[in-house]
Amino acid sequence: MKKLSGIIMGIAVALLTACTPHTEYTNALPKDASVIMAFDVESMAGKAGLRGKEGDALTEKIIGLVRSGLEGDAGKLAEKVVKDPSESGLSLKDKVYFFATPHANAFGLLLKVDDEGNLEDIFEALQKEQLCTSVQEESGCRWTQLGSVLCTFNNGTFLMMKNRLGDVENIKGTAFMLMRQKEGEGFSAGTELTELKQQGSDIVSVVDLSVLPDRITTPLRMGLSGDIRLQDVKYLVDANFEPGRVVVEARSLTTNSKIKGFYKEMDQVTSVVQGKYLEYYPANTFAWTGGRIQGKSFYDMVSGNPTLRQELLNPELPIDMERIFSSIEGDYAMAYTSLLTEDFLIYADVTHSSFLETFEELRPLLALTGGQIQLFDTAENQYALKTMEGIYWFGVKGNLLYITNRRNLAEEAGRRYGVSLQNLPWAGEVSKNRMYASINFSKLQSDIKINPYLLSPLGDQQAIAVVKALIGACETMNVCMPDWSCGKMELVLKDKKKNALQLAVQIIEQI
Repeated sequence: MKKLSGIIMGIAVALLTACTPHTEYTNALPKDASVIMAFDVESMAGKAGLRGKEGDALTEKIIGLVRSGLEGDAGKLAEKVVKDPSESGLSLKDKVYFFATPHANAFGLLLKVDDEGNLEDIFEALQKEQLCTSVQEESGCRWTQLGSVLCTFNNGTFLMMKNRLGDVENIKGTAFMLMRQKEGEGFSAGTELTELKQQGSDIVSVVDLSVLPDRITTPLRMGLSGDIRLQDVKYLVDANFEPGRVVVEARSLTTNSKIKGFYKEMDQVTSVVQGKYLEYYPANTFAWTGGRIQGKSFYDMVSGNPTLRQELLNPELPIDMERIFSSIEGDYAMAYTSLLTEDFLIYADVTHSSFLETFEELRPLLALTGGQIQLFDTAENQYALKTMEGIYWFGVKGNLLYITNRRNLAEEAGRRYGVSLQNLPWAGEVSKNRMYASINFSKLQSDIKINPYLLSPLGDQQAIAVVKALIGACETMNVCMPDWSCGKMELVLKDKKKNALQLAVQIIEQI
């Protein structure tokens, strides 16, 4: 009888163990996250050439780094995981999620747990190497501290979190709360999670403007209506790595009627670019952007916002901005010819030149500056404005308004080039959009070659080497907006056959 009772008890324990709930890991995503990114690691690994023999070289390189940093059982276990990531107990076949809270105060990485035992083995080995604390249990979760990072997990979910201060104790309560969330709570309570799961892209993100730091969001908040929150300005962004290019597309997810109204207003005061100014810039121009605008309507829309109106009506320099904007009707373009010189040249279609009278009216005021600001006539309807920051040339030739910071560009304003931006592959796409921009990486590469110190802000020599290699591999980066609620960025590589991720891996291998 005792033997039978033992068997029954054993079966009961086995059944209870088998039925231990396996939590849905995406339930741990926070509701207030300003950025949530979903990575299809399996797809990206394949595109990067990390499967089979192609990835052996990188694998061996990583193993070499592991062996140099870890010893004993930890080193052996890490090597095992590098060769077969499933040995970590974490699933890389399911999407990996990254999130950031508003103003980037905290960050998190979320993965699905396939084998809790394997995960515990890893932390036990790391603890022996004194790389993390011993695993403890609290609030229904297992947790450990890895440097300034909190790692917590249960039967289904693994969460790493770090706040801006690196204070693990301060973030524990938040992490445990996220781990306890059920379906329909947190981020899963909204519709955006479904969008993330349904998109088949390599990387899919839901992003709102609250992720930006305060120094950037303060002026943005000033320009928004009082009942519009930065969290309401939300986008779905997906990125795909393809042979010869990286494509990133974004579309608005906002439900706020005033934001939707703003997009509609922008569509009304702008129109599809004709691209007439492409031939006014040489083919080796570093950066170019163009659009098409109804100046008076645009001014009326912008000046309707009290904050922006105050910026337009600058009392220190009383220029009649309404008069200037009212003269602009049609295409506009702006370009930086080179990163070395920071020379710029702006063009715009104008219906008349009478708005230049507003600058003539400034002369009595400028005379009071003691020569710090001076206005010179250079030709009919053309001027040079000397300020404490530099000299700016501007004027109207026919129906062409130009503004530049270089005299030679002013003198040549209106010149059409035989080999211009119009001859480049992306030129045909300009006239399909309300805004188009392009950066020439070949020009950037030549500028850096002339002056290597352009990359000095990066500091670390290894980082500089990586950036130089990436710049050298790229041809152009093109950004377009068919309307103001969506946009697309395309990074075009010089090698049209090689996948962008494969190229990135090769660069890493060489560094």
